[in-house]
Order: sequence, then structure tokens, then C-alpha cells
Amino acid sequence: MGAQKQMSDAQKTIDLTYAKNALFIRQSVAVAFGVPLDRELTWDFLQDKLCNSTDVAMPDCVLIRGMPSTAGELADESRMLRGFLRALGAAHGVKVRFALHD
Repeated sequence: MGAQKQMSDAQKTIDLTYAKNALFIRQSVAVAFGVPLDRELTWDFLQDKLCNSTDVAMPDCVLIRGMPSTAGELADESRMLRGFLRALGAAHGVKVRFALHD
């Protein structure tokens, strides 16, 4: 068993309140986890980089703000985000919370 990683923060917040397109959502996830924006951000890339890696420090919890407004206009992207969050939870035990109101 390798060296144990420290948690980067108790909680990360991803604010999607003003999301107008799919790229904004993926960039918000990347920024929250410190993934550089210097390449094409696909859900496959983010999942490989964050869910399938053991050398990335993870928070205990991820708080998603603004998901209800995202779900209507960007339903496919919202579905992909939820799948990513499920994979993150399964791989690292990260809990996900959704803030419905501020």
C-alpha cells in the first residue's frame, strides 16, 4: 500500500448557477479539482484524470450549486455531470450535495 494522500479540502463547491453551455460546466469541474484547462475537456478525460487516478487528493464532499437551472437547458450535459459525480463517489468515497437555494 502506497503513501496515503491528504484530502485537499473538506468540501469543494462547483457553482453552475450561470452555466449557459456544456463547456462552462466541464471547465467548472476542472477548475474545482485543479485540472489545467490546456486541453479539450471531455467527460471521458475528466473521469480518467479524477476518478481513475489514485494520485489526486480528493475532498470529502462536493457541493453543486445551480444544478436545477442547468438541468432544463442542458439536460444531456447535466446527465453526464451526474454520471461523473457517481463515478467520483464510487472511486474515492466523495459525497455529493446539491444546493437548491442559497
